[in-house]
Amino acid sequence: MSRRIFLQGAGSGLLLAATGLWRTPQAAAAEAATYQLENKFISLSGAYGKLTRFACDPTGSGQYEPTVFGSVFLGATDFFDAGFNNGVTCTASDTALSLAGIQLPSTMNLQQRQLNSPVPLSAGQTLGQSFTATMYRFSRVGGQFPTWSSQNSALTMTLYAGTPETGLTEIVSRDVNPVQDNGWAYLDVPDQPAGAYYLEISHRSGTPGWWSRLGGTSVDVGGSAYNNRQVQADRTMTIEVAGFNVDGIASWDLKLSGRNLTMTYDIQWQNEPRSDPGLTLNTSWLRDGYSVAAADGVLFNRFYGDRGDYMPAEQLKRRDAWTNPVSGSKAVTASGSGPYDLRITGTEPVLDGTMTAESMAMTLNSGSADTEQAISRSLAMEVQPHSDALPEVFPVFVASDQHRATQLSTFYWERALSYRFSGHAMDWADWEGRILDWTATAGSRAQADSLLSTQLEEDGYVWSWPDSPAWPFPDPTLFDARHFTSNAMYVLGAWRYYSWTGDSEFLAAMLPRVRRAMSFYLDSLGGKSGIVTITSPDHSGRDGSLASNYWDITSFGYQDAYLNAYFYGALEAMAQLEDHVGNATIADELRSVRRQARQRYNQVFWDDAAGRYVQTIDADGVAHDYGSTYVNLEAASFGLPTEKQAARIFDWLDNGHTELRDAVVLIESGGLAPTIEAGHSLGQSFTANAEFTSVAARFPTYGKRGAAFTMSFYQGLPGETSVKIAEQRFTDWSDGQVAHIDLPKQPPGVYYLEVSQVTGTLAWWSSATTVPGATAYSDGRPAPDASTRFVAALGDYVEGPADIYSKWVFAPRSTTRRNSYWFFLTHLTTPWGDEVQDGGAILYTSGFDVMARARYRSADDAWARMTTILDRWSEPDHICGGAPLFRGESTVGSPGGSSVGTDIPFPESGLAPASFLYAFIGVEAEPDALVITPNLPSKLANAGVRHLRWRGRQLDLLVTRNTVTLTGNGLAIKRRYKPGHSVRVPSSELE
Repeated sequence: MSRRIFLQGAGSGLLLAATGLWRTPQAAAAEAATYQLENKFISLSGAYGKLTRFACDPTGSGQYEPTVFGSVFLGATDFFDAGFNNGVTCTASDTALSLAGIQLPSTMNLQQRQLNSPVPLSAGQTLGQSFTATMYRFSRVGGQFPTWSSQNSALTMTLYAGTPETGLTEIVSRDVNPVQDNGWAYLDVPDQPAGAYYLEISHRSGTPGWWSRLGGTSVDVGGSAYNNRQVQADRTMTIEVAGFNVDGIASWDLKLSGRNLTMTYDIQWQNEPRSDPGLTLNTSWLRDGYSVAAADGVLFNRFYGDRGDYMPAEQLKRRDAWTNPVSGSKAVTASGSGPYDLRITGTEPVLDGTMTAESMAMTLNSGSADTEQAISRSLAMEVQPHSDALPEVFPVFVASDQHRATQLSTFYWERALSYRFSGHAMDWADWEGRILDWTATAGSRAQADSLLSTQLEEDGYVWSWPDSPAWPFPDPTLFDARHFTSNAMYVLGAWRYYSWTGDSEFLAAMLPRVRRAMSFYLDSLGGKSGIVTITSPDHSGRDGSLASNYWDITSFGYQDAYLNAYFYGALEAMAQLEDHVGNATIADELRSVRRQARQRYNQVFWDDAAGRYVQTIDADGVAHDYGSTYVNLEAASFGLPTEKQAARIFDWLDNGHTELRDAVVLIESGGLAPTIEAGHSLGQSFTANAEFTSVAARFPTYGKRGAAFTMSFYQGLPGETSVKIAEQRFTDWSDGQVAHIDLPKQPPGVYYLEVSQVTGTLAWWSSATTVPGATAYSDGRPAPDASTRFVAALGDYVEGPADIYSKWVFAPRSTTRRNSYWFFLTHLTTPWGDEVQDGGAILYTSGFDVMARARYRSADDAWARMTTILDRWSEPDHICGGAPLFRGESTVGSPGGSSVGTDIPFPESGLAPASFLYAFIGVEAEPDALVITPNLPSKLANAGVRHLRWRGRQLDLLVTRNTVTLTGNGLAIKRRYKPGHSVRVPSSELE
């Protein structure tokens, strides 16, 4: 069925492919069984307990737009036809319909999938299995069939009512040609009632059979296996029967009044209490491509709730399900791409959905997960003329350039408010505070709840994950998987929330906790010296060590520049809180540490030759620098670099080249992983056709850690005149790591890498695939069980293009130098730029980019960057949705790559549009005041934000080149300022 046919009013069974409760499509409702209701605003019709037409005219003249919903029904699955719901009764008047006797189904499947004995099916023979169906109805039955590798076997499947002993009545039959070896094949049947049945197969060609279980099974199918209709004792054939029961009986009342449709439904569950199943509303959709136009079947281009939830249609494109539900306190709205919107009211309504290529199945319920024996719910839909206006809970940016302001507002809603905040890891706390704390949205309070619920260890370490001290990977029972930025984020998040809200109860609860969190840095990690140092052995900062912060596969650790930038920011936040509660002496001490932290940061992490900050100094004193744009930009946003250092950072970002590294040899993993036994060795030879400067191999450990081994590298082959070039001992090895040896530049030639002196569990990824000039070895001789083993030889770095910004446009590359080994998990086989953390890009960094440029360069420089981002956002994908994005980008979580992160699962993406508030309007909340430092670019005469939430008041803020105006909720403040100076509005002025 095409989208055009749907738009003309057809389409009643669109949900089948999108739900888990499958059934055979039944006959369409007969004309005599339909019911209708309309009043020139809304036109409804349906049959068997569902609506099959829902059309609207916002003008009330009866000229209905194309059908907005092709079907609307209770529950999650369409069982509303003569085969299941022919007992529904309807009472109608001019304005109302009352439907009663609606049956709601749930799945009930009979499955016997245990097997150990394939039974051949010979010509002229039959095999069968009887079974007892105890469900209300079933509509599919099948079995699993071997062919002994034959590609041209065929059989006939037949379902009978009864058994060979009681008599058989054929229901349906079909040929299976060809039979897929060891595959399942099914018969789709009209809905069948409970009872005894017999599934039989007969031979057509080839060598088909039926898998069975000889001996007892844990499944009682209520029948017997048969061969030529003779019972086979102690055998059960594989079988699957897909069916459903009647779980509940419902009534549904619909009433029209002008623009409004009121719907009330009552459900009585037959057995145990259940939660509200809500309604399913099927509408037209276009999953692929980038269009969100009504002409292409996308009838709603955004969804929003009255608490600040927002979902753009662009984010749902090229995806199979909504990325997050949209909820409201009293109302949610489906905003039309045509002339009308649908406003849905009820008790905490929630919209969610799934998509197929040309349909969207939206779910609508009350948002309550409470189970009740009897459900009673009321919802109302109002047809409104389309409007771009949103409820006042949504912040709105304003500026003399209204076009850009409108773009910024929409960009902000799409990124900041399309993610539900029911709790998050502490690595996000400061970011979500920057994005949400100044709003009246539900996300602001959820941020506070997350901070209040996060636990601390006895020493003050703040848990990284909501329910665990450690990050969820790698296995925290084997590794110290903590992220040490969580404490700084915790302090900053608490400071921001209190500064914006003035919530005294929150501060009273949090102040002792944030003091403990800061003490962890100062006392346990040496922060009083000005630099936090992670002493955990798993966080050494060496190649292959664990991540220590949000960048969760990059090694970092020991003296971590990313962590220390946030430590620096947290020191001032903590000092302000101490000042606020009258602890001036402690505040002075914290600021003294902060001054020392800035000095030491610029000594420890600054690389003068490269003109940027490195990422880490490891436990051996070795600097790791892969051109991290995010480390440099986030450090600059906190004011860490000097003016001279900042100039060099931005010169590198704006004019620098990427640094690339090619694999001279790369023999990838196969499906083999032979262990290396104590006293034995495994090896791999290869032929290099160019110079190289490192050699590496990948070793699994079968989930264990602690293995140790020696890796030796030779020029030449074993048994010949070989020369040892290098040797290195590796200890405490674990899965996923790559062992490598850095080398003096090696010429082209034949080489041999060997692993020996192994203790613990260690294997080498290997393959049966041959590679010219390469041979796998065992104990110095060609291996009998593998042809090649994973090995890489990498060349020197070479200068790449000047594409730090031009590659992804919406954000700089995350790193500008190919990272081959400084990962906890290997990415040797991932091409440059195909991994977010190695040359890819993530949108949130653009927020810090804009803020840092406004701080160090100029407002014009920052505005140029912002408008470039907005120009990319204005392209059809709005930098979101499934892969590929409009310019071909591959998004994290999509098949085939993870080059960029732009929306889900990255709520921090909201920092990009939110930076307008900080970089140009120049607003920041402190515990005692609202501080505004305008920084307008030359192209803007004014800028501001409406619906700013500060200390419980909703305010409008506007800055010009010489004035700051703050109005709303009885407040009217207008102050003049000089460029570069701040206007400080004490919180006492609200009293």
